[in-house]
Amino acid sequence: MKAPSVGLFTYSTLPRGSVVHTAHLADALHDAGWDVTVYALDKDHRGFFRPLRARLHLLPAAPSPGTTADLVRLRASEIADYFARRGLSHDIHHAEDCLTANGLLELRARGLDVGVVRTVHHVEAFEDPYLAACQERSIRHADVCFAVSRAASMDVARTFGVRARLVTNGVLVDRFARPDPDRVLAWEHRLAGAVAGPLLLAVGGVEERKNTIGILRAFARIRGSHPGARLCILGGATVLDHGAYRAAFERELRGLPAAVRGAVTETGVVHEDDVPAVFSIASALVFPSLHEGFGLSAIEALAAGLPLVASNRPPLTEFLDDTCAVLVDPTSEDAVVQGILRALQRSADRARAGLRVAERHSWSRVALAHAAHYVEQLSHPRARTAPAALA
Repeated sequence: MKAPSVGLFTYSTLPRGSVVHTAHLADALHDAGWDVTVYALDKDHRGFFRPLRARLHLLPAAPSPGTTADLVRLRASEIADYFARRGLSHDIHHAEDCLTANGLLELRARGLDVGVVRTVHHVEAFEDPYLAACQERSIRHADVCFAVSRAASMDVARTFGVRARLVTNGVLVDRFARPDPDRVLAWEHRLAGAVAGPLLLAVGGVEERKNTIGILRAFARIRGSHPGARLCILGGATVLDHGAYRAAFERELRGLPAAVRGAVTETGVVHEDDVPAVFSIASALVFPSLHEGFGLSAIEALAAGLPLVASNRPPLTEFLDDTCAVLVDPTSEDAVVQGILRALQRSADRARAGLRVAERHSWSRVALAHAAHYVEQLSHPRARTAPAALA
C-alpha cells in the first residue's frame, strides 16, 4: 500500500523556530512511514540548515524587497507561480507559517484544488493591515489548523474563531545530551573570555517578544555579583522587521559600562550542530519571554541539563513548573535577576526533572499526533472555497 504523501512548506532555510519544527517533523514522519517532501524558500542559495532524511525541494526566491508586507506578498506569489507552472500533488499540503499558507491559498484562488493544513506557532499582533489580513486569511481559509500549545490554540480561537488542534513541539534529547566535542571546545574558546565566570545564554536574537532588553538589563545587574559573567545572544533569523526594537537595544547597550558591553556577544544564526555545543557550555538559559507559541529553546535546555530561567506564564507553564525550571515574572527586572542567581546555584533535582519533561516531548510522539490528524483529514475532507486574492 502506497504511503500517504505530505508536502511540508516553510518560509526559509535558516533555523528559526517554525523551520526547525518543519525539519524535525519531516524526519519523524518519514521514519513513521509517511512519504514526505519539505519545500523551503531559498533566497540566499545557501541550502537547508541541515540534512534531512525526508526529501527536500528548495524553491527559488528573489532578493528581499523593502518592507515585510512586500516580502510576504512577493514570497506568496513566488510559491503560487512556481507550483502553477510545475504542478503540486500531495495528499496533505501542510504550511508551517503564514507566508507559505498564503502561497498555497493563492494556488487555490487560481483554481487548483489544494487542501491546506496550517500550523500556528504563535499569533502575531500585526499593525500593518496587509500582514494582518494575510495572517487571518491563512488561518480562516485553511482546511485544518494546528497549534503547538494550548495557549496558541486559545489565541487562534479568541482572535479568529477557529479551532486549532494541539500538536505541540518536540526535542531530540540525545542531540543535546551528546554535543560534538570539537564544537564544544571551539565555542569554549570563543565565548569563555579571559575571566572565568558564568555564561548566560539568550536564544532568538534581539526581539521584543523575546524580552531581549529585559535580559540585557538583568545581565548588567548580575555583573555586580559575578564580574566575569558573559551574555551570549544566539540566533535571530526572521522575516519580520524588528528595527525599532533593535535600535532601542543598541541604545541600552551603549549606555552600559565598556566592560559590560564587551561581555555581550551576538552570534547570529549558527550551524545546527553548534547549538547543542553552545547549550553545553552555558551556565543558564535566560528565557523570560513576553510571548511564545511554545518555547522550543526551553525544552532544549531541559534536554541539555541546562538550568532554565523562564516566564511564569503560558505556554511555558504548560510543560514547565518549579520542579524543573526557575519561573519568573518576565516584566519584573528584579524577578529575572533573582531567578538567574537562583538558577546559577545548580540543582541536580531540577536537572533530573527537566530531562523527564524533555523525554516526554519526543519528535516521534509529535509525529504521531500529526499523523492522526492527517488521517482524519484524508477520511473527512472539508469542502473548499477559494479565498479572495489579496491586493
